[in-house]
Amino acid sequence: MAITVSFTVNQTVGSPQAINIVDTSIGSDVTAVSRRIYITNSAGAYLTTGPTVSTAIAYTEWPIADGNNLTINNILATDMAVNITLTYVNISGGSVASDTSLEGFTMYNETFYYSLTQAQALQNQPPPMIIQDSNYYMNKIILRENIDDGNQAILYGNDITTAQNAYDRATYQVLNQNLFF
Repeated sequence: MAITVSFTVNQTVGSPQAINIVDTSIGSDVTAVSRRIYITNSAGAYLTTGPTVSTAIAYTEWPIADGNNLTINNILATDMAVNITLTYVNISGGSVASDTSLEGFTMYNETFYYSLTQAQALQNQPPPMIIQDSNYYMNKIILRENIDDGNQAILYGNDITTAQNAYDRATYQVLNQNLFF
């Protein structure tokens, strides 16, 4: 039975810079000797560890003998929408089978969002804190909307550009938290 490529991806809480990939492919092909992971951002540039962005084709080699779980460390520096391609390759590097998935990684902004929730829980006593400022809750809602807008652009529109723009708006709020929170 030929290979039908499929995979899942996620981030781990506390390690937003890393991507975890689980190969859930079925079938086999005797000519397939390795796998390659290609990750491209919304501008079409390739991501590699560092995190490094390159216009040259770049990938992470993933030998079949290494099992079905792979963590690529130090690849994300911020929330991103990316296309991830898992390709099975033969001895000469030619593609045997491949699949691509548009994914949104939001752990940086989600972690900050949760820190706002934690701060609210701690600020139930006087003196008045920033959370009592009417703009605080509006800005928190805008942050949530930007994260959700990016996720919906991926889920419903398969739209990497709109997703990245939404994630960038959320990241702007986080990087300029003194203005918003």
